[in-house]
Amino acid sequence: MIRSVSRVLRLAALLGSAGLLAGCNTFGGSTEPQAASASGGSSFMNIFRYGGTTVPPSMNPPEEEIDCPSVQILDGAAALRQEAGGDVRSQLSIGQTARECRVVGNQISIKVGLEGAAVLGAGGSPGTYVAPIRFVVKKGDKVVSSVLQRGSVTIPQGDVRASFVMVQEGLMAPKDGPGDLEIYIGFDPQGRSAPVKKRTRG
Repeated sequence: MIRSVSRVLRLAALLGSAGLLAGCNTFGGSTEPQAASASGGSSFMNIFRYGGTTVPPSMNPPEEEIDCPSVQILDGAAALRQEAGGDVRSQLSIGQTARECRVVGNQISIKVGLEGAAVLGAGGSPGTYVAPIRFVVKKGDKVVSSVLQRGSVTIPQGDVRASFVMVQEGLMAPKDGPGDLEIYIGFDPQGRSAPVKKRTRG
């Protein structure tokens, strides 16, 4: 499939053009709204909603939901490239996104998901790659939630591409107060390495 930087960049561009579904329980990119299928949506949406690729036979009555703003990509954070010796080893890109907002007391509990892809470059080889994603919620000019999740994606032997899904729950924002609610996601290069744990003296 993709063996060069130019082809990697073309795939990233295709991923960036994924469609946008309307509503608080939807996924989206930057294009016009698209309808979900009658069978319960895509595999990504089923993972986001139900934790699996299929719709359970029965669901509990939904909690109170409110409209969510569209998920936006942090500036310059739609893709993460790894290079070695001047060659691209891999590039991770964000494709579809999803969000869900529910009222919990005087706050809004926000669930955000994304589907992404990892593609090998000319200097890459199959293996596991870290996908550090930053989830940010703003209310007006203030950041009210910011969480780093270090996901991973494995490209198996014989393949040059793999997809991954990440979901972050429990992002909180005040229900009332000045300013609009905004949701952002993006790759955080500083989160690629696991933080060093400090030793405590016994």
